[in-house]
Amino acid sequence: MRLNRYLARTGHGSRRSVEELIRQGQVAIDGETVTDMGRQVDLANDLVTVNGVPTNMPRGHRIYAFHKPIGVVSTLKSQGGQSSLLPYRLQSEIADRFVPVGRLDSETTGLILWTDDGDLNQSLCRPDSGVWKTYEVDLTTDLPLTKIPQLTDGQIFIDGRKCRPCRLELAENQTVRNWVMQLHEGRRRQIRRMFKKVGVKVSRLHRVAVGPIQLGLLRPGDFRRLSHDEEQALRLEVAQSIQNGESKKPGKRGARNSSKKSGGNSGNKSTNRSHTSRRKPTGR
Repeated sequence: MRLNRYLARTGHGSRRSVEELIRQGQVAIDGETVTDMGRQVDLANDLVTVNGVPTNMPRGHRIYAFHKPIGVVSTLKSQGGQSSLLPYRLQSEIADRFVPVGRLDSETTGLILWTDDGDLNQSLCRPDSGVWKTYEVDLTTDLPLTKIPQLTDGQIFIDGRKCRPCRLELAENQTVRNWVMQLHEGRRRQIRRMFKKVGVKVSRLHRVAVGPIQLGLLRPGDFRRLSHDEEQALRLEVAQSIQNGESKKPGKRGARNSSKKSGGNSGNKSTNRSHTSRRKPTGR
Protein backbone atom coordinates (compact mmCIF):
# COMPACT_ATOMS: atom_id res chain seq x y z
CA MET A 1 0.00 0.00 0.00
CA ARG A 2 1.31 3.47 -0.89
CA LEU A 3 2.48 5.50 2.10
CA ASN A 4 0.09 8.42 1.57
CA ARG A 5 -2.86 6.05 1.30
CA TYR A 6 -1.72 4.14 4.39
CA LEU A 7 -1.52 7.33 6.49
CA ALA A 8 -4.97 8.44 5.31
CA ARG A 9 -6.35 5.02 6.25
CA THR A 10 -4.80 5.25 9.72
CA GLY A 11 -6.66 8.50 10.35
CA HIS A 12 -3.90 11.09 9.96
CA GLY A 13 -6.02 13.23 7.67
CA SER A 14 -6.97 13.49 4.02
CA ARG A 15 -4.53 12.43 1.29
CA ARG A 16 -3.52 16.07 0.84
CA SER A 17 -2.84 16.69 4.53
CA VAL A 18 -0.83 13.49 5.03
CA GLU A 19 1.30 14.33 2.01
CA GLU A 20 2.23 17.53 3.84
CA LEU A 21 3.31 15.44 6.85
CA ILE A 22 5.54 13.38 4.55
CA ARG A 23 7.03 16.48 2.89
CA GLN A 24 7.85 17.95 6.30
CA GLY A 25 9.82 14.86 7.27
CA GLN A 26 7.46 13.84 10.07
CA VAL A 27 7.00 10.27 8.81
CA ALA A 28 9.43 7.38 9.20
CA ILE A 29 9.42 3.70 8.25
CA ASP A 30 11.48 1.45 10.54
CA GLY A 31 13.23 4.54 11.91
CA GLU A 32 14.16 5.99 8.51
CA THR A 33 12.57 9.31 7.51
CA VAL A 34 10.65 8.96 4.27
CA THR A 35 9.70 11.78 1.88
CA ASP A 36 8.50 9.65 -1.04
CA MET A 37 4.69 9.81 -1.25
CA GLY A 38 4.57 6.59 -3.25
CA ARG A 39 6.75 4.52 -0.93
CA GLN A 40 5.15 1.11 -0.45
CA VAL A 41 4.27 0.02 3.07
CA ASP A 42 4.50 -3.64 4.02
CA LEU A 43 1.52 -3.93 6.37
CA ALA A 44 2.86 -7.13 7.94
CA ASN A 45 6.43 -6.01 8.66
CA ASP A 46 6.92 -2.21 8.43
CA LEU A 47 6.69 0.06 11.46
CA VAL A 48 5.41 3.46 10.36
CA THR A 49 5.68 6.37 12.80
CA VAL A 50 4.47 9.96 12.70
CA ASN A 51 6.59 12.27 14.86
CA GLY A 52 7.87 9.16 16.59
CA VAL A 53 4.44 7.77 17.43
CA PRO A 54 3.66 4.32 15.94
CA THR A 55 0.66 4.08 13.64
CA ASN A 56 -1.86 1.26 13.54
CA MET A 57 -4.23 0.24 10.79
CA PRO A 58 -7.71 0.23 12.32
CA ARG A 59 -9.78 -2.93 11.99
CA GLY A 60 -12.72 -0.93 10.72
CA HIS A 61 -13.37 2.77 10.11
CA ARG A 62 -15.98 4.70 12.04
CA ILE A 63 -17.95 7.86 11.38
CA TYR A 64 -19.40 10.24 13.95
CA ALA A 65 -21.92 13.05 13.68
CA PHE A 66 -21.15 16.21 15.65
CA HIS A 67 -23.31 19.26 16.34
CA LYS A 68 -21.03 22.29 16.02
CA PRO A 69 -22.04 25.13 18.34
CA ILE A 70 -21.97 28.79 17.31
CA GLY A 71 -18.70 30.68 17.77
CA VAL A 72 -16.49 27.61 17.26
CA VAL A 73 -14.01 27.39 14.39
CA SER A 74 -13.96 24.08 12.48
CA THR A 75 -10.31 23.30 13.18
CA LEU A 76 -8.44 21.52 15.94
CA LYS A 77 -6.42 24.67 16.71
CA SER A 78 -7.83 27.91 18.07
CA GLN A 79 -7.79 30.88 15.70
CA GLY A 80 -7.89 34.49 16.86
CA GLY A 81 -8.92 33.49 20.36
CA GLN A 82 -12.01 31.61 19.19
CA SER A 83 -12.85 28.17 20.51
CA SER A 84 -11.75 25.20 18.40
CA LEU A 85 -13.11 21.67 18.01
CA LEU A 86 -10.31 20.11 20.07
CA PRO A 87 -11.95 20.49 23.53
CA TYR A 88 -15.07 18.73 22.25
CA ARG A 89 -13.05 15.80 20.94
CA LEU A 90 -11.13 15.52 24.21
CA GLN A 91 -14.31 15.68 26.26
CA SER A 92 -15.92 12.94 24.17
CA GLU A 93 -12.79 10.75 24.45
CA ILE A 94 -12.79 10.11 20.70
CA ALA A 95 -9.39 8.87 19.53
CA ASP A 96 -6.91 11.33 18.03
CA ARG A 97 -7.12 9.66 14.63
CA PHE A 98 -10.64 11.06 14.09
CA VAL A 99 -10.73 14.37 12.24
CA PRO A 100 -13.57 16.62 11.03
CA VAL A 101 -14.74 16.37 7.44
CA GLY A 102 -14.77 19.83 5.86
CA ARG A 103 -15.60 23.06 7.66
CA LEU A 104 -18.38 25.37 8.74
CA ASP A 105 -17.59 29.02 9.47
CA SER A 106 -17.59 30.03 13.13
CA GLU A 107 -21.08 31.57 13.01
CA THR A 108 -22.66 28.57 11.27
CA THR A 109 -24.01 25.77 13.43
CA GLY A 110 -24.99 22.19 12.79
CA LEU A 111 -23.73 18.90 11.40
CA ILE A 112 -20.06 18.09 10.88
CA LEU A 113 -18.99 14.52 10.25
CA TRP A 114 -15.82 13.07 11.81
CA THR A 115 -14.02 9.98 10.58
CA ASP A 116 -10.73 8.09 10.64
CA ASP A 117 -11.24 7.11 7.00
CA GLY A 118 -8.97 9.42 5.02
CA ASP A 119 -10.32 8.25 1.67
CA LEU A 120 -13.91 9.02 2.66
CA ASN A 121 -12.82 12.38 4.07
CA GLN A 122 -11.14 13.30 0.81
CA SER A 123 -14.12 12.16 -1.28
CA LEU A 124 -16.59 14.23 0.75
CA CYS A 125 -14.36 17.32 0.60
CA ARG A 126 -13.91 17.24 -3.17
CA PRO A 127 -15.53 20.29 -4.82
CA ASP A 128 -17.27 17.89 -7.22
CA SER A 129 -18.27 15.34 -4.58
CA GLY A 130 -21.90 15.57 -5.65
CA VAL A 131 -23.16 14.89 -2.10
CA TRP A 132 -25.94 17.33 -1.22
CA LYS A 133 -25.61 19.28 2.03
CA THR A 134 -28.78 20.76 3.52
CA TYR A 135 -29.01 24.03 5.44
CA GLU A 136 -31.65 26.07 7.21
CA VAL A 137 -31.20 29.69 6.15
CA ASP A 138 -32.80 32.65 7.96
CA LEU A 139 -32.62 36.11 6.39
CA THR A 140 -32.81 39.59 7.91
CA THR A 141 -35.27 40.71 5.19
CA ASP A 142 -37.69 39.07 2.78
CA LEU A 143 -36.17 37.38 -0.25
CA PRO A 144 -37.80 38.75 -3.45
CA LEU A 145 -39.16 35.74 -5.31
CA THR A 146 -37.77 37.16 -8.56
CA LYS A 147 -34.26 36.59 -7.14
CA ILE A 148 -34.69 32.85 -6.64
CA PRO A 149 -33.63 31.84 -10.19
CA GLN A 150 -30.36 33.71 -9.74
CA LEU A 151 -29.60 31.52 -6.75
CA THR A 152 -30.87 28.18 -8.05
CA ASP A 153 -29.86 28.37 -11.72
CA GLY A 154 -26.15 28.93 -11.17
CA GLN A 155 -26.20 32.63 -12.09
CA ILE A 156 -24.14 33.76 -9.09
CA PHE A 157 -20.40 34.34 -9.50
CA ILE A 158 -18.05 34.15 -6.50
CA ASP A 159 -14.35 34.89 -6.90
CA GLY A 160 -14.84 34.90 -10.66
CA ARG A 161 -16.35 31.40 -10.79
CA LYS A 162 -19.98 30.52 -11.31
CA CYS A 163 -21.73 28.71 -8.48
CA ARG A 164 -23.33 25.39 -9.30
CA PRO A 165 -27.12 25.15 -9.45
CA CYS A 166 -28.69 24.45 -6.08
CA ARG A 167 -32.06 23.72 -4.50
CA LEU A 168 -34.05 26.28 -2.53
CA GLU A 169 -37.44 25.88 -0.83
CA LEU A 170 -39.44 27.77 1.76
CA ALA A 171 -39.04 26.30 5.22
CA GLU A 172 -42.18 24.54 6.38
CA ASN A 173 -44.73 26.86 8.01
CA GLN A 174 -42.35 29.81 7.78
CA THR A 175 -42.07 33.14 5.92
CA VAL A 176 -40.04 34.30 2.92
CA ARG A 177 -37.23 35.00 5.37
CA ASN A 178 -36.84 31.29 6.21
CA TRP A 179 -35.51 28.84 3.64
CA VAL A 180 -34.04 25.37 3.19
CA MET A 181 -31.09 25.31 0.81
CA GLN A 182 -29.18 22.36 -0.63
CA LEU A 183 -25.70 22.62 -2.16
CA HIS A 184 -23.34 20.02 -3.54
CA GLU A 185 -20.26 22.20 -3.46
CA GLY A 186 -18.58 23.86 -0.52
CA ARG A 187 -16.79 27.13 -1.14
CA ARG A 188 -15.79 29.54 1.62
CA ARG A 189 -18.86 31.20 3.19
CA GLN A 190 -20.70 30.34 -0.02
CA ILE A 191 -24.31 30.60 1.14
CA ARG A 192 -23.81 33.92 2.90
CA ARG A 193 -22.03 35.32 -0.16
CA MET A 194 -24.69 34.01 -2.57
CA PHE A 195 -27.51 35.72 -0.71
CA LYS A 196 -25.46 38.90 -0.40
CA LYS A 197 -25.20 38.92 -4.20
CA VAL A 198 -29.01 39.18 -4.45
CA GLY A 199 -29.23 41.91 -1.82
CA VAL A 200 -30.18 40.06 1.36
CA LYS A 201 -28.23 39.14 4.48
CA VAL A 202 -28.16 35.79 6.25
CA SER A 203 -28.89 36.09 9.98
CA ARG A 204 -28.71 32.38 10.83
CA LEU A 205 -27.20 29.40 9.01
CA HIS A 206 -27.61 25.85 10.30
CA ARG A 207 -26.57 22.62 8.54
CA VAL A 208 -29.06 19.83 9.14
CA ALA A 209 -27.86 17.07 6.81
CA VAL A 210 -24.92 15.76 4.80
CA GLY A 211 -26.29 13.44 2.15
CA PRO A 212 -28.48 10.89 3.94
CA ILE A 213 -27.06 11.71 7.39
CA GLN A 214 -29.38 13.83 9.55
CA LEU A 215 -28.39 16.02 12.49
CA GLY A 216 -31.68 15.19 14.18
CA LEU A 217 -31.96 15.98 17.90
CA LEU A 218 -28.22 15.86 18.60
CA ARG A 219 -27.40 18.61 21.10
CA PRO A 220 -24.75 21.29 20.41
CA GLY A 221 -21.30 20.00 21.36
CA ASP A 222 -22.35 16.33 21.34
CA PHE A 223 -21.19 13.41 19.19
CA ARG A 224 -22.98 10.25 18.14
CA ARG A 225 -21.62 7.30 16.21
CA LEU A 226 -23.41 6.58 12.94
CA SER A 227 -25.26 3.29 12.70
CA HIS A 228 -24.16 0.62 10.24
CA ASP A 229 -27.08 1.48 7.95
CA GLU A 230 -26.20 5.20 8.04
CA GLU A 231 -22.57 4.50 7.17
CA GLN A 232 -23.57 2.24 4.31
CA ALA A 233 -26.02 4.83 2.95
CA LEU A 234 -23.40 7.57 3.09
CA ARG A 235 -20.70 5.47 1.41
CA LEU A 236 -23.15 4.40 -1.28
CA GLU A 237 -24.08 8.02 -2.03
CA VAL A 238 -20.42 9.04 -2.19
CA ALA A 239 -19.60 6.14 -4.51
CA GLN A 240 -22.56 6.90 -6.79
CA SER A 241 -21.72 10.60 -6.96
CA ILE A 242 -18.12 9.82 -7.91
CA GLN A 243 -19.26 7.31 -10.50
CA ASN A 244 -21.76 9.78 -11.97
CA GLY A 245 -19.11 12.48 -12.11
CA GLU A 246 -16.62 10.22 -13.83
CA SER A 247 -19.21 9.00 -16.35
CA LYS A 248 -19.64 12.57 -17.58
CA LYS A 249 -15.90 12.94 -18.22
CA PRO A 250 -14.36 11.12 -21.20
CA GLY A 251 -10.97 11.76 -19.62
CA LYS A 252 -9.18 14.48 -17.72
CA ARG A 253 -7.69 16.00 -20.85
CA GLY A 254 -10.93 15.74 -22.79
CA ALA A 255 -12.93 17.24 -19.95
CA ARG A 256 -10.53 20.14 -19.71
CA ASN A 257 -10.70 20.84 -23.42
CA SER A 258 -14.47 20.64 -23.59
CA SER A 259 -14.68 22.96 -20.60
CA LYS A 260 -12.60 25.56 -22.40
CA LYS A 261 -14.72 25.36 -25.52
CA SER A 262 -17.93 25.93 -23.60
CA GLY A 263 -16.59 28.68 -21.36
CA GLY A 264 -16.09 26.36 -18.37
CA ASN A 265 -19.78 25.47 -18.02
CA SER A 266 -19.70 21.87 -19.23
CA GLY A 267 -22.01 19.65 -17.22
CA ASN A 268 -24.45 22.38 -16.18
CA LYS A 269 -27.20 21.34 -18.57
CA SER A 270 -27.94 18.09 -16.81
CA THR A 271 -27.85 19.78 -13.41
CA ASN A 272 -30.22 22.56 -14.43
CA ARG A 273 -32.98 20.11 -15.19
CA SER A 274 -33.37 19.08 -11.58
CA HIS A 275 -32.43 22.05 -9.42
CA THR A 276 -36.02 23.07 -8.80
CA SER A 277 -36.98 19.72 -7.31
CA ARG A 278 -40.26 20.03 -5.45
CA ARG A 279 -39.66 17.18 -3.06
CA LYS A 280 -39.03 17.88 0.57
CA PRO A 281 -35.26 18.24 1.09
CA THR A 282 -33.38 15.81 3.26
CA GLY A 283 -32.77 16.97 6.77
CA ARG A 284 -36.13 18.64 7.27
